[in-house]
Amino acid sequence: MSWMGKQPWLGHAKMEAFFILLPPLLPLFLLFSFPNYFAEHNLVTDAWWLILVLGIDVSHVYSTTFRFYWEPALIKKYKVHLIVIPLVSLALGCLLHFISPLLFWRILAYMAVFHFVRQQYGFMRLYSRKDNSDQLSRWVDIGSIYAATIYPLIYWHIHRTQDISWFIQGDFFDLSFIESASSAFQLIYWLLILTYLIKEIIISVQNRIFNIPKNVVMIGTYVSWYKGIVTAQGDLTFTLLNVVAHGIPYMALVWLYGHREKKAISIHIPWKEIGIFIGCLLLLAYLEESLWDIMIWKDHPAIFPFLQNLPRPDAWIISILVPLLSLPQITHYVIDGFIWRRPAKAT
Repeated sequence: MSWMGKQPWLGHAKMEAFFILLPPLLPLFLLFSFPNYFAEHNLVTDAWWLILVLGIDVSHVYSTTFRFYWEPALIKKYKVHLIVIPLVSLALGCLLHFISPLLFWRILAYMAVFHFVRQQYGFMRLYSRKDNSDQLSRWVDIGSIYAATIYPLIYWHIHRTQDISWFIQGDFFDLSFIESASSAFQLIYWLLILTYLIKEIIISVQNRIFNIPKNVVMIGTYVSWYKGIVTAQGDLTFTLLNVVAHGIPYMALVWLYGHREKKAISIHIPWKEIGIFIGCLLLLAYLEESLWDIMIWKDHPAIFPFLQNLPRPDAWIISILVPLLSLPQITHYVIDGFIWRRPAKAT
């Protein structure tokens, strides 16, 4: 058997290579190709914000909706969840924001982090589902993918809470008081990387096959999270690596799942259909962000030039508007935790 063998693609190797495996690596190519630009430009300009935040980050939230359109049975199965989760989320969100806006954003930030970490774990599991490996090897995979994301987050909490943030300044707890333990966390991180490399070499030699998509996911996660957090030179570098590596693969997974369920996968990439799909997501994202900018932030007048003269609402109204506008994001985080679950026998 060839060392490349039959790879565990989800159904469309070319599309997965472009839209799942490449996104974590593409920003790295840009950073290494234009080091002077990213060294001099630390802030997310309107142009970058339009591409990264609105075009990818906010858009990918709405792709969860399409997950249900492609499998109407989910609406019936999770009907109660789809009603209760938004209502409870809105009520809790308003309560938290009334108590403290920082508390609201802090909880939302940690929900987002959990969601981002679990996505990388999910892709690793998808692409290792056909591995001929024992339980110990599977535990090494799990430990390695979590190390790839959790160590940079620990580093962030210890060293970088003052210069980068998830949503607003100070949304992560400052753990600089445990800075003395930083070297221990780093040692564990590198030991897990080494353990994974040794394990993967042994498994590949034994089975005479190298799992390309799983290992590209692992490499992309390690490099993009480390570069995007530990060595990031500013908010632009962090946002570029963070958003591209997460949002594009998620949208691709939603697309692939829908077409797999419809038995519509072909060897060609359906660019026209993808364009319509992305266009719908962009429209929803633009509508949401226009409301944020008009009523709350007012920091992108060039992108949302209308109704900018409206006064900012009173604090109690903001405590209702912010959770309401955050609702698509909150439900995306919560619903995503169970809509992808498949029966154990499913592959």
